[in-house]
Amino acid sequence: MQSTLPPPSHTALNALPIAVLDLETTGLDVRRDRVVQVGAIAMLGARILDAPRIEQLVNPGVPMPETAERIHGLGDADVAGAPRFAAVYPALHAMLAGRVIVGHNVAFDLAVLRHEAAREGIAWQDPPALDIAMLVGALEPALPDLGLETIASDFDVQIDHRHSALGDSLAAAEVFARLIPKLREADVRTLGEAQALAEKRDDLVRRQAEAGWYAVPGEAPPARPTLPVARIDSYLYERRLKDLIGRPPLFISHEATLRDAIREMHANRVGAILIGRAGAQPEGILTERDVLRESAEAKLDFDRTPVRSVMTSPVEVMPSDELVYRALGRMDRLGFRHLCVVDEHGIAIGVLSQRDVLHHRVSAAMVLGDALQAADDAASMAASHSQVPEVARRLVAEGMGGTEVAAVVSHEVRALTARATELTLARMANDGRGAPPADWCVLVLGSGGRGESLLVADQDNAIVHAGGAQDDAWFAELGAGIATLLDEAGIPRCKGGVMGANAEWRGTLADWKSRVDGWLRRAKPDDLMNIDIFFDFLPVAGDSQLGHRLHADAVAAASHSPTFLALLAEWVDRLRPPLGMFGRLRSKEGRVDLKRGGLMPIVSIARTLALRVGSTARTTADRLRDAAAGGRLSESDASTLAGIHADLMSRVLRQQLIDLGEGVRPSSRVAVNGEPRNAVRSLARQLRTLDEIMNGLRGAVAG
Repeated sequence: MQSTLPPPSHTALNALPIAVLDLETTGLDVRRDRVVQVGAIAMLGARILDAPRIEQLVNPGVPMPETAERIHGLGDADVAGAPRFAAVYPALHAMLAGRVIVGHNVAFDLAVLRHEAAREGIAWQDPPALDIAMLVGALEPALPDLGLETIASDFDVQIDHRHSALGDSLAAAEVFARLIPKLREADVRTLGEAQALAEKRDDLVRRQAEAGWYAVPGEAPPARPTLPVARIDSYLYERRLKDLIGRPPLFISHEATLRDAIREMHANRVGAILIGRAGAQPEGILTERDVLRESAEAKLDFDRTPVRSVMTSPVEVMPSDELVYRALGRMDRLGFRHLCVVDEHGIAIGVLSQRDVLHHRVSAAMVLGDALQAADDAASMAASHSQVPEVARRLVAEGMGGTEVAAVVSHEVRALTARATELTLARMANDGRGAPPADWCVLVLGSGGRGESLLVADQDNAIVHAGGAQDDAWFAELGAGIATLLDEAGIPRCKGGVMGANAEWRGTLADWKSRVDGWLRRAKPDDLMNIDIFFDFLPVAGDSQLGHRLHADAVAAASHSPTFLALLAEWVDRLRPPLGMFGRLRSKEGRVDLKRGGLMPIVSIARTLALRVGSTARTTADRLRDAAAGGRLSESDASTLAGIHADLMSRVLRQQLIDLGEGVRPSSRVAVNGEPRNAVRSLARQLRTLDEIMNGLRGAVAG
């Protein structure tokens, strides 16, 4: 079912629900002129849908000017029997709801609709929109003409029935379908990024504003209009406590014993029981933590101790209409795991636990998995992947840190790679390429393999197989298909070429052994940015034992190669925190790159020390623990580095979510200008601590 909410700004263009809109009118004055014909076509990403569609004449209620009739060919007689705008609006509203509006000079069409709605007393809110003229103009700023005929000709699109609403809509739809790959080539992949690109044409926006296209009926036009950007409402800020209550509360009399209460909680599989009676305000609450605490602190006779002597009273309650995020904040502040939910009369209707919230959060994550498993093309994969930032936002709102959220994101990256593999295999079979010629395994490298991907992951993958040189062409096609599907689904190709589509990142076990041996003997520091992430890989599709065997062999070989580890140590030493004189943060354009100057040094230290002690761990925290256990790092330094790593991950993730909401391509660059002074000082202290530890580790890493 099509959502009635506008898609969030991080939605991939390939998965965007779209309504391509065009109007024919009585003139070009958006305040006075009227609609005479509506044309609208639905799209999903680059796919033009057969339905729903609208092709509808509208009686404007005023005489048709000759100038308008000469353009679209519609006269008074043509529209005399047509419905008025108010009668057409419900179907148009249903078509536009939940979709991004695409069109040529679409701000004009939206302005006309805005004023038509005002005349009829209809509530109107501008939907998010994309203007193909502004997008093409931003990609090709030197183009002198951005008319629909010129743009269509440039994109090899033929316009049938020019100046008919449906004909112009269809032409705009075909142009936009061809425009999406060009936007992807320009590294513009989401709705927000496309809106930000379009707004670069300030001259066009200014010209449209001067024509009154952004004017609100009854108000002066804004001084600096912008295209509307869809905002994301967090789950925790949408849901109310009553939405999470699954069953009525469990009650027990205050005269009952602890044994009775424990028996009731166990039988009903709940972690809390209210004291009193149903239909009245509770006298107290007893939780499993209360029982454990009392058991640890005193010798209680469970068969004689009444619950009233152990219960918590008064009971902390919140009304059922309260938003979930407030309940979580209350529980966190008070250190409670359970909260009594009451109706408007103070009568208990349920008990909310942190476990309940976790259940709902996991259910949201399961939607991702189900949607991805059902994806059968790049567009549906993109639709699934576009949900990841919203899930990340929800988890952050629930208090999860960057490291934990990154584990969820990484899981989705790996699952997307696995699904791309399955779809490529199916396509190759349908194309007559046959079954795989030998056992094989697809690997995800880098942050995806470590479980530390945030919201800007690109492709890092490889292929290992048990065939021979004669099978390389088959696996090359598999790697190329995976890379193409992932790119179209929203995970761009690796700029360093680390993909199974490239010959140096696929091969047999023997090929990989030779390749790894060559790295260990001959690698140069400049090569290490790509080589070191190899040791992070995790099998995601195919025969996982092939992948695990390759990983174990590679780690064992690296642990016995002091020359290679010394080169890794040299690489680590190049990655210094962005600190200037007196240990102050060095920023560029008000931002600090916390990947290059914070996360990468810690990740690289952990990887190098883990390899030195022969650890096959992948996550940074596990590698630091293994390095400490192997005597290469003090327990204190390992704990400090893990803490800094976790905090930097959270800082970067929060900035990425902010940037996504504003239509900015997320990165690892975190804004410090305008941040509270204590937050900036805290970050500087962390980076100074990292710098000090790095200075002290030169011997441990290199020796």
